[in-house]
Amino acid sequence: MNRQKLISLASHTVASLIFPLATGLGFQFYITLFGPPLSRGVAIGLAVQLIFAAFVLANALIAMTTSMKVKIALTSALVIANLTYLLPQHPLRALFFAGLSGVLTLAAIYITTRLTPERKSSNSHQIKD
Repeated sequence: MNRQKLISLASHTVASLIFPLATGLGFQFYITLFGPPLSRGVAIGLAVQLIFAAFVLANALIAMTTSMKVKIALTSALVIANLTYLLPQHPLRALFFAGLSGVLTLAAIYITTRLTPERKSSNSHQIKD
C-alpha cells in the first residue's frame, strides 16, 4: 500500500472517529438550547446508527479511490442521502447530520490532498524559452 492510500485511510478514519463525538456534542448543545427532544416518527437512535454506518462505508470508499470527481460525487451522495432520509420528519437533525457528514468528509479529503506529495508531470522538466 502506498503512502497516499495510508494517509487517506488515516484521515478518513479520524473523521469517522470524530463523527460520534460531534454527534454527542451536538445533542448536548441542542438540549441546552431547546430542551429535551420530542420523540416522533422514525426511531432516531436506529437512524443515527444507520447514518453512522453509511458515513463509515462512504468514507472507506472515498479513501480507496483516487479520482477527485468520484470523491466529491460520493460525498454529495452521502449528504443527499442524509437529507432524503431525515428531512421529512426531522429537519434540524437532517441539516445537522448532512452538514456534519459533508464537512468531516471534505475535511478528510482536504487533509489527504495537503499531506500527500503532488505528482510531478513529465512536462514539468522541460525548459521553456
